[in-house]
Amino acid sequence: MKKEILNTFIERYTLGGLIPKVKWKYNPTEKTLHTRATIDSRTFLADVVMSDFTDLGNEEVVICIGDSDKVKAMLTPFGEDVNLTVNKNGDRILGFTASDSDCECYCTAADPSAMDPVPKNLQDIPEWHIEVPLTEEFIEKVLKARLALKDVGSFSVGMNKKGQFEIVIGYTTSNSNRIRFTPTTDPSRNSIGASLSFPLKNIIGVLKATSDIPNGKMLINNAGIIQMQFKNDTFSCNYYQFCEKKQ
Repeated sequence: MKKEILNTFIERYTLGGLIPKVKWKYNPTEKTLHTRATIDSRTFLADVVMSDFTDLGNEEVVICIGDSDKVKAMLTPFGEDVNLTVNKNGDRILGFTASDSDCECYCTAADPSAMDPVPKNLQDIPEWHIEVPLTEEFIEKVLKARLALKDVGSFSVGMNKKGQFEIVIGYTTSNSNRIRFTPTTDPSRNSIGASLSFPLKNIIGVLKATSDIPNGKMLINNAGIIQMQFKNDTFSCNYYQFCEKKQ
C-alpha cells in the first residue's frame, strides 16, 4: 500500500498528537480500516473510516495502537510503498509488521486493557440548528485567528444583535482581545437559541487534519454539540465536540 495513505489515516484521528491511543478495526469484507476514539473525559470524539483498504489480510482484526505518533515515525524509513502483515499468537494480536524490499519494522500492539473505553455510537442526538459550510476561505481565517490568539483556549457561538449567527474566538470579558466571524450558514439551519462555549484545540486540530477534503460542514445544536463532517473517495471523518458552557 501507499505509505502516505496510512500516514493520512493516522493524521485524520491523531489531530496533531491529541489522540495517541486508538483501536484499528479492519474489515476485509467491507474493505475498511476504522477507528473511533475519545479524549477530554469523552467530551470529544473522533470517528475516521478509510475505505478501499485490504492490506491487513483476509480476517477481521482489531489492533490496539498505544502510540500512533510512534507508529507514524516508524514508517518514515520506507519509500512510497509498504507491505503490512498482522502478527498473531493464536487469537492474540501482537502487532503488525511493515516492510519493503530492504527494510522492516515491527509495531507492537498495546494491551487492550490500557485502551480508553469509547461509545459504540452517539444516539439520540437532537436536531441540528446551525450548518456552516467549511470552505477553504473560512478554514484559513479560523486558523489565522488561532495563530493571532495562541493563548485562547475556547470560542463561543450564538446570535449577534443583528440576528446573525456568529463565532467569537477570545471572548472572556467585554474588554478582551477577540476575533469575530459571521460565517455563511445553510438557509434552513441558521439560528441557534443558546450561547455556547467550546474548547478550541480539538476544532483547530480537526481543521488542520482535514484541510484537503473539500465540502466539509460544521453542525451545531442547542444541546451544545458540534459535529464536523468530511468525506471524499477514501475517507469518511466525523468529529463530535460537546460544549464547555451553555448560557
